[in-house]
Amino acid sequence: MAITFPRELPSGIRFTHSRFALEESVAASPSTGLMNYTETTDPVWRIDFTSVPLRESEVAMLDAWWKSLRSGLRPALITQNVTCRPLAHAAEANAAPARDTGILDSITSGNVLAVSGVSPALLLAAGDLIGLEKAGKRSLGRVTDVSGAGTSRTITVEPPPRGYTDAGSLVRFERPMLVMRAVPKSWSVAGDFNPVASFSFVESPQ
Repeated sequence: MAITFPRELPSGIRFTHSRFALEESVAASPSTGLMNYTETTDPVWRIDFTSVPLRESEVAMLDAWWKSLRSGLRPALITQNVTCRPLAHAAEANAAPARDTGILDSITSGNVLAVSGVSPALLLAAGDLIGLEKAGKRSLGRVTDVSGAGTSRTITVEPPPRGYTDAGSLVRFERPMLVMRAVPKSWSVAGDFNPVASFSFVESPQ
């Protein structure tokens, strides 16, 4: 079977809890008694993975998967493996509302999203993650505020969505994913018996 990219983490390999973390580049410099703050580059999401102790066959399979990404030249499709849906729907018995997707109708002020078509039972709160998808391109946002009821929500997120996930984007509440690139030289394997593998990814703006 031919490999297609971006590709997901290999199935059957378990990892410790891995969370998306936002890397921001803001410089502060004094000027005439004030502090000037400047965003030097766009913020990007990063995630670090560490496996559980592996069998030798699993190390080999994971190594082959990693090498297929060619140190970041080829993309991966990544999600975190903890809190994979809004916290109010974390229990499997209450997951259904988060499995419905919504549609992004508009964005105001750069980061305030008008979303329709969601489950009336969907409960969102500050701290939840949502994903935006359009034409194979993806953005990820952390909810900082939410309002609305029924099938519509007004959701404020950080960071602001990428410009290519605009009106008409699908809004995903369960397992939001990002196209990411392997961080070169982040791969390591430690231990002789049941070794542990670790590696990192960084968002690849498209």
